[in-house]
Amino acid sequence: MKADSVMKIFDARIDGYTKVQLEDLISGALKRAQKIKISKINTEFLQRARKDNHFKDVLNSSDLNIVDGRGVLWAARYLTLSISSNKFIRPIQVVLQMIYSGASIVLCPRFINYPIPEAIPGVEAFKLMMETAVNTSSGVFLFGSSQETLDLASANLKKEFPSLIISGSLNGYDFQKDKTIDPVIEINKTNAKVLIVGLGSPKQEYWINDNIDRLKNIKIAVGEGGTLDRIANPGQKSPKFINKIGLEWLWRTLFNKSKTETRNRFQRFWNAVPSFIYQVVKWKVKNGQTKI
Repeated sequence: MKADSVMKIFDARIDGYTKVQLEDLISGALKRAQKIKISKINTEFLQRARKDNHFKDVLNSSDLNIVDGRGVLWAARYLTLSISSNKFIRPIQVVLQMIYSGASIVLCPRFINYPIPEAIPGVEAFKLMMETAVNTSSGVFLFGSSQETLDLASANLKKEFPSLIISGSLNGYDFQKDKTIDPVIEINKTNAKVLIVGLGSPKQEYWINDNIDRLKNIKIAVGEGGTLDRIANPGQKSPKFINKIGLEWLWRTLFNKSKTETRNRFQRFWNAVPSFIYQVVKWKVKNGQTKI
């Protein structure tokens, strides 16, 4: 199934899939002899892709690049707005477009649901995959994070999805300390078809890209970043009104209780919001309207 729309932001590919389409694609892959690499694209990913050609190439090699966050929806909408070719008018026009399109995120969210129809937040996409795994009787392998996080996440997943088959797990610290441990061998010992990799970005994207062909039974491989941490610690959820306006990612960045994230949360916020907006505007001034 092809996406409703495909475009590039900073030359990184974005696929316009809806939740329904994503579920159909995952279900189809699990029923057929087909492997799919999935990346969840947020503004931090795009910022990294802008500066790192290798990371950009890895993203562009993924089978599905789904949108994780309204910041990406805004950028897609903003970049596709028509723009003047006049070098004097263009800078003023792009700033005005930035202001009213940015305000629409809160005031008129539907405005940014084009050309990408919707964002699929990380935890929502993850749970959609778990539900599809249950419906197709497909095993899941959890790879990454700490052993404590894996144990808590597994327990919480079994509470929410009692029929979920967790075929195995491997924490992200043991294999890095013990070079004799090959995650691929451990994964291949199981009948898991869905692989969740939570090594943090870009390590998880690189690992999937380098090892997907060695994974015998895996049909779906996805980098999950901090999703396993949020499944393990559901108390860190953002308020419902924050989720409703699509700013759950911003809440996580500013208020996540993880000590590691707390140390650099201002830097992450700066990179994901002000710096991202500036770079998108700068890109549009230089390159004009993005065609789809």
